[in-house]
Amino acid sequence: MGATRVQATVYGRPGRKSRDYTFMVDTGSTYLALPPEEIAELGLQPTGGTVKLISATGLVDVPTYLARGQLRGEFFGAVAVPAAIPLLGCELLQNLRYRVNPVNHTIEKVPDDEIHPPYQL
Repeated sequence: MGATRVQATVYGRPGRKSRDYTFMVDTGSTYLALPPEEIAELGLQPTGGTVKLISATGLVDVPTYLARGQLRGEFFGAVAVPAAIPLLGCELLQNLRYRVNPVNHTIEKVPDDEIHPPYQL
């Protein structure tokens, strides 16, 4: 298929700089993900909880953080988890009503009159 990448900004806590990232869109992932050192430098607020994720090493508990940012001019709030590279998962895509176009490797807005994602009834 090919890789889809998007530009987005993640805001740091007050007194910290915001950063622009090129995220790999990963529809097999749920959450927004950033390298642990970036999470620390941005000062993202821990939620106090963890989530279980399947990784290359098996099932792992990872801490969660609150992330705020902007994607294509739209503000978002999202759950962030640590990962080796910046990833944008399906939760944020769905919340902002984007889908991946696998032909041209971009994300596109879902029309307002279209049910998204394609829920099974």
